[in-house]
Amino acid sequence: MRINELAEQSGIPAATIKYYVREGLLPGGARAGYNQVSYDESHLHRIRLLRALIGVGGIPVAVVKRVVAAVEDPERTVHSTLGEAQRAVAASSVDEVLATADELGHADLADLLSAYQDTAAQLAELELKWLERADADLDALTERAVIGSVLGDALLAAVRREAQKQASRTHFGTD
Repeated sequence: MRINELAEQSGIPAATIKYYVREGLLPGGARAGYNQVSYDESHLHRIRLLRALIGVGGIPVAVVKRVVAAVEDPERTVHSTLGEAQRAVAASSVDEVLATADELGHADLADLLSAYQDTAAQLAELELKWLERADADLDALTERAVIGSVLGDALLAAVRREAQKQASRTHFGTD
């Protein structure tokens, strides 16, 4: 498909696609003649992945470049690629979060840490079982590791906000 078709199918302007190629986020298409480039389904898939990382995940392009490089590196293990994806979405460490809460006069946030850790451990096990569905396909497994980290964080935050709304209604009533 030509770039205009790729833009139409992906919902991304051709100028953005060209930017992704220039930045190394998207492989260039195959030359189909003078001043013509052909793209395929793998390009459409990559654009969707980039939209997930940048749009939904809120990850800056410079950081996405590191994640994409990790995904494409045949020498990296799934574990190290997952680590790169986690670094991309990690804003702070547990210690930083608790220190900030303490500075703001809410040191008792640390009282929730054990429950957070237990819940996170359960989620991690579920996510790893989800990762294993990719079987022996290393590329699919690596991509799932990235998607699970980035979109998993966004999903967890969205589900948590919904649960907080329900709990607030229960504890404080409605307006």
